[in-house]
Amino acid sequence: MKKLLTAMTCLLFLALLVPGAASAQVTTAGTGDKKFDTQLRKLRDASKADPEGFLRRLSERHGIPEQEIREAKERHGLDEADVYMATALAGRAHRKVGDVAAEYKQNPGQGWGVMAQRMGIKPGSPEFKAMKADAKAHTSHLKTMAKNRKKMQDQQMRNEKAKARKLEDESKRQGKGKKK
Repeated sequence: MKKLLTAMTCLLFLALLVPGAASAQVTTAGTGDKKFDTQLRKLRDASKADPEGFLRRLSERHGIPEQEIREAKERHGLDEADVYMATALAGRAHRKVGDVAAEYKQNPGQGWGVMAQRMGIKPGSPEFKAMKADAKAHTSHLKTMAKNRKKMQDQQMRNEKAKARKLEDESKRQGKGKKK
């Protein structure tokens, strides 16, 4: 009887836990292209290391003011993948990022692929392929920058340790000199 109660309690706990975990995960509505969706997830993850650098680069690459992108992100609660898509589509459609984001948010359940089609960018078209390639370039750049930051931090840490050892050695030498 105790085993049955324990098993039922565990099952109930799992049943409550799984939906909560699923809803806690951030998901970007798809583009209709599995590879592109995967690339957007990678972009979102890579951009977390340097969100400011991500927005700055996005602004530079698409010729849209960084403040406009930032405002759309905050006003519409976009994650980094959504920010990329809104910015890329706005740049290609010559629209404001906030307008694209607002339209996207007004149509829940419809993904970025539908938004792109509304703006005249069909899946498989050269423009759509260019957005995919650009997302991949952003991700590669972000990963490279993160590696470089890590190398710099490691070098700084080694330098600080070397300085500390040097100071320690000097104080030991001075201490021995006074005792004699």
